[in-house]
Amino acid sequence: MKNSLKITIGILLFFVVLWACTTKQAAVSSTSGNGLPQNVQVSCTVAKDTFNHWFVSGQPTENGAVTPANSVAFPHNNNCDFYTWAEHMFLWITSPATAPNSGHKSVLESPVFYTVSPEDSSAQRVLIPHDTIHPLKFTAKLNENGPDRLPVILSKSGKIFEVEEPRPGAAVPQAVKGADGKIVPVGSVKAGANGQALFMDKAGKPIQNPVPVISHKANAKNIVEKFMMGNKPVFLDSQGKQVETEAGQATGDVLMDRNGSLVYYLSMVNDVYAWFLTATNNHYMSGNEFPTTSADRDSICAYARKNGVTLADSNALAMELKTSWVEASKLADPQNYFTVMATIPTYDTTSNVKWTPKPNGEKTVKMALVGIHIVGSLAHHPEMAWATLEHLHITPNAKYTYVDNKNNVDTVSQDTGNDWLFSSNAADTSPNLSHMQAAKIPGTRIATDTIVAKAPFTISASNTLMDYPWGSAMGQPVNAEDKTSAASNSEVISINNTIYSYLVGNDIRKQYLLIGATWTNGGAPPTGVSYGVGGDTTAGVSIGTSVLANSTMETYFQSNQNSCFTCHSGPTPSLKPGDLSHVFTAIQPLATKTNSGNSQKKKK
Repeated sequence: MKNSLKITIGILLFFVVLWACTTKQAAVSSTSGNGLPQNVQVSCTVAKDTFNHWFVSGQPTENGAVTPANSVAFPHNNNCDFYTWAEHMFLWITSPATAPNSGHKSVLESPVFYTVSPEDSSAQRVLIPHDTIHPLKFTAKLNENGPDRLPVILSKSGKIFEVEEPRPGAAVPQAVKGADGKIVPVGSVKAGANGQALFMDKAGKPIQNPVPVISHKANAKNIVEKFMMGNKPVFLDSQGKQVETEAGQATGDVLMDRNGSLVYYLSMVNDVYAWFLTATNNHYMSGNEFPTTSADRDSICAYARKNGVTLADSNALAMELKTSWVEASKLADPQNYFTVMATIPTYDTTSNVKWTPKPNGEKTVKMALVGIHIVGSLAHHPEMAWATLEHLHITPNAKYTYVDNKNNVDTVSQDTGNDWLFSSNAADTSPNLSHMQAAKIPGTRIATDTIVAKAPFTISASNTLMDYPWGSAMGQPVNAEDKTSAASNSEVISINNTIYSYLVGNDIRKQYLLIGATWTNGGAPPTGVSYGVGGDTTAGVSIGTSVLANSTMETYFQSNQNSCFTCHSGPTPSLKPGDLSHVFTAIQPLATKTNSGNSQKKKK
């Protein structure tokens, strides 16, 4: 009898445990059409009535027109205000254009935004106005530059370094300081023991304890010099230590989706940014910081009006967009993407290690949006908020945690499968390795449209994994408001679920997720350091989702030590527009009536 009772109780306990586990798993895996956990703690939301009034009509309509967020009146009571601002701006940018731009399909394609041209051979850019005649023009290259506008690499320890590169054909050979502190020209670099490179002088003798001669003194500790050991680059930091990088990590990377479409990029700024830049260049405004106040806005609007231009959406303040796209025709479900017509380069693809642009080769095709950075100045935040969104289900996520509606910490396992747009194997143990990059104009850092493979790869799609799915690293503090990664993730998931539930019908914007947003503590000049590195609370550290990355734009530069401000900070903490926005000092000002000599050359 006793044994029977024990067996019965054991069976009952087994089923109770099984039921509990099954119930828990069901709660964790319960998702809606956006694929996110639905039992997440509601820690970031927006009132339904407030959301309704984002729409021009006062009520949500499928793919309906939306007004921009009011950046002048930005409240900043908590993290959620930044996430809400980012969601609002995305809905506006991708909504139908209204009067006076109603002849354009979307706000993004309208005269509210200007395309920022790629750099020319002199590293200069121009603003290309949007019209109804010329399609947008994309490029397949994306450069990552640091505070000193140098190319960047990611070390194996996860730190970003800027790179001083040798100039081909330079009259003075590369040199290092030897153990005695004297400058020694480098004759060659050879492979040594334990993977360490040996530096040899012109006579073929080893140089003891070589230290590079770095010209960028102000930021030298974050700069390495590049030497070549045959076809392999070797990087020395300012102390003479060799910096190891992940295989294939470099700047000027080119990305391809699993369907064989290259990822194309387009950078834009809005009209407020363009006229602020022009007013600054023409000494109408000081331009020491991006605009954040109603007085700043009014000065920019007054200057634009002097030149016959009315800035209808000036409360958006200064904005910069970086967007990523693939060819819609190669997608299985192009109807689920926001699309535009654009001109892209065509290539001679007969080689699998080098693609060169065809002479005068271009085609105009429908392009599908896969990722977008939204950057904008806000009240009390001249450093700008840096937000990113991307399409649902294009890249597998690594494991992450969140807080559920019962205040438990739940875990979402790493994604699996082989049908992601940017991964054919979510279980790849060595993801995020760049396969190719844009070749540079010899003797410069200017990237061309020629694509070259990086050994041992061919020109091909790589497997991408989102290392930090919501811009936070597990086990590290994230920001002063969210002490844990789970709490931070919950806020971002919560606002995504809210926006998804409010959008009606088959609104195309349901297909995109906010990954997060970051800004600096106190709106102070960015130090380039993330709050997540040791819980640093110094003014100017990046907070919010402080290790933010987009899988289509920071594919090969994901790290839990870095934030957007690692690169967008200037050699020293600064709020100067040219330090925060890498294109600011390179863009030629708009042609004006008041300064007719500052006309831009037309570029289509």
